Amino acid sequence: MDLKEADQANPQRHPWETARLEAVRRIITSSCFEGMKVLDIGCGDAFAVRGLFADIPGRNITAVDTNLTDAWIERLSRSTDGITFRRTIPESSRFELILLLDVMEHVEDDRRFLADIVERHLGAKGRVMITVPAFQSLFSTHDRALGHYRRYRLPELVQTASACGLEVRRSGYLFSSLLLPKLLLFKVLKTNDGSQGVGQWRRGAWITFLAERALRLDNALLTAAARIGIKIPGLTAWALCEKP
Repeated sequence: MDLKEADQANPQRHPWETARLEAVRRIITSSCFEGMKVLDIGCGDAFAVRGLFADIPGRNITAVDTNLTDAWIERLSRSTDGITFRRTIPESSRFELILLLDVMEHVEDDRRFLADIVERHLGAKGRVMITVPAFQSLFSTHDRALGHYRRYRLPELVQTASACGLEVRRSGYLFSSLLLPKLLLFKVLKTNDGSQGVGQWRRGAWITFLAERALRLDNALLTAAARIGIKIPGLTAWALCEKP
């Protein structure tokens, strides 16, 4: 979760968050191994990195977010085993897997940012997992409130990764079922265009359960289709890349 959206008083997780976690785990599972070194850039409140690597023995994780305060670092370090939290990336470190989960849209010069990460911090044959919000036509005041510069079409994301020295191994979209509702609400009805985010989810247990299951099924179908080259549009674009 983006720290701008985090609500420490609300223990509920948005179904979008839990469904995205499951989808990313499915995509990167073949890239995970015992003792791997992981860098999570834009870690937020560490929900994703904790869930993705909890079962990987001996993993060495560095979680970075420029919005981490001393209080956040103290709190996260106390509750998370084996993860080092920082506001900046260690200068001399190289990693075997780098996560950029909903990060690149926050960076004005995304190509320069990604190229620098690849050159300075990604080891040989290392991989980068990228997710970004999809389709510039859906750019809203919520994007602006979160500090987004853009949204991406999948070919644009692939082109950006390739231009930064990465080979795209797999790519696709997530959350196809949310694409039409977002288009109708934000662009046709002009509603729900504020800054309320995933940290404000307060629904009952059954609604949360059903929504999460529906989104997980949606993403499972999209990632399966992506494996055979069918790119069904969705609200999130993703790419799993490798450094040649």
